[in-house]
Amino acid sequence: MKSSESIKTIAAAMNAVRKDIKQPEKNAKNPFFKSDYVTLEGVVDAIDKALPKGFSYTQEVASEGNQVSVSTILMSDSGEWIQFEPLTMPVTKNDAQAFGSAETYARRYTLSAVFGVTSDVDDDGNSATKSAPKEAPHKRRGAPKKSSKPMASQEDKDTLKDKIAALSKEMAMEPKPLTVASMKNAKVTSWKEMTKDDLNAMDHELTTELMEFRQKSAEKEAAATKTDGTESTDDLWDKLNV
Repeated sequence: MKSSESIKTIAAAMNAVRKDIKQPEKNAKNPFFKSDYVTLEGVVDAIDKALPKGFSYTQEVASEGNQVSVSTILMSDSGEWIQFEPLTMPVTKNDAQAFGSAETYARRYTLSAVFGVTSDVDDDGNSATKSAPKEAPHKRRGAPKKSSKPMASQEDKDTLKDKIAALSKEMAMEPKPLTVASMKNAKVTSWKEMTKDDLNAMDHELTTELMEFRQKSAEKEAAATKTDGTESTDDLWDKLNV
C-alpha cells in the first residue's frame, strides 16, 4: 500500500463509510457456481451513497500476458490519497469476454474489500477461471490439493512483515497479536500457504486497523486539548476589563 504523508481525513471518511454503508442486495445469480452475488454496479452504488462529500476513488486496470490487475485509489479534496496493492486475476482463455469478466470481478472484489461491502463469499469470476488447466495427478494418493489461486511470493510476505512491524510500533503493541488478529479478520488460515488474495485481504485489514487507530488517537488528542485548562483567546478577552 502507498499513501500520502498524512491520511487523517481519509481515515475519518472511511470510519464514516463503515458506519453508514448499507449492504446491497445479492440480486445476481451465478449458474456455474450456483450462488448469489452483488453486481459491480450494486457495490459502486452502495459506496457512492455512503461516501462523505469531498472524497472519491478510482481504479487502475492493467494487463500483462494472461493476467488482469486492478488497484484502488482513495482520494480526498485535501490532497490526501491511499493506493492499495493491486489484485491480479489469471485469465487462461485468450478472448475479450474472459478479460472483461476478470476485470469486472477484480474491480468488484477490491472495492468490496476496501469499503467493507459484503458482496459475497463465492467466486463469480468463473469466466476468468473455469478454463484454467487441470492439475496434474498427484503421484501419492491422498496428497492434499494445492490452491489454484496465485500464491503470495516470499517478497510479498516480507513486505507484509515490514508493514506489520511498522504498524505495531506506531500502535504500541507486539507484532504477533496484530498479525493473528489481521489473519483472523481476513479469514487467512495459513501464513505458509498464503495466496495473493489472502495477502491483499490482510493488507486491507491492517490498513483499516491503522486508520481506526489514528482516528481514535486524533479524537483523544482533540478531547485532551479541550480539557487541559488552556483558555481560548475569546475567553481571555472576555475576562479583560477594558
